[in-house]
Amino acid sequence: MRLILFLTLGVLLPGAAAQAPAERLEGPAVKVDDAWIYNKINGWNGELEDISVVRVKEVTAQGILLQATALDGSSPALIRRTAGFNVFSIEAPNLVRTMRPHYPNFSFPLWVGKTWEGKVAFESSDQPAKMVQAELRARVAGYETVTVPAGTFYALKIVIEGAYRAQNLEFTWTGRIEDTLWYAPQVRNAVRYEYRDSSGGSPHNHEIHELVNYWLVP
Repeated sequence: MRLILFLTLGVLLPGAAAQAPAERLEGPAVKVDDAWIYNKINGWNGELEDISVVRVKEVTAQGILLQATALDGSSPALIRRTAGFNVFSIEAPNLVRTMRPHYPNFSFPLWVGKTWEGKVAFESSDQPAKMVQAELRARVAGYETVTVPAGTFYALKIVIEGAYRAQNLEFTWTGRIEDTLWYAPQVRNAVRYEYRDSSGGSPHNHEIHELVNYWLVP
């Protein structure tokens, strides 16, 4: 989803400075038409790779449906999250990626020191013979002041890490996932993500997502 033109999302909200943290954070009360703009950055060389707009399309007791597009509305993809705000499906025009039962980004309510675990099976329709299974452990590390293009936020840092095992028709291999996000309740979402993984002991993927702007329905 490349930058083609600038999209104005109505009144954009400023970043929030450090404030007294809540002892317990409940899940975000997202609403239809809440929207966030994110930069995707190559973690190895710092280059901007992508800009996407993520907008809430539907909220039910069963889960949350979001749509991610380029700034001009092209390249749409549907993102499905559980009611607990954990991703379990990404549906793009040419492929579908699933995480069963879901990727353990969150376990609300959150508080500093909380931990949880999740076993996840990853599948992608463009690689039907490939199977990836991970055992992940998450922890709430604490509050940090984080500066991104959208502003400066006092955010809750969540660290997710663990081992995975993968196989296709030719090979079997193992590796590790290291995933960190900074969740800001006033944004109803994370303001920064940093994802790394390894394959066979060698570094592989490294990507960073940073909030550029956001708009929330009152």
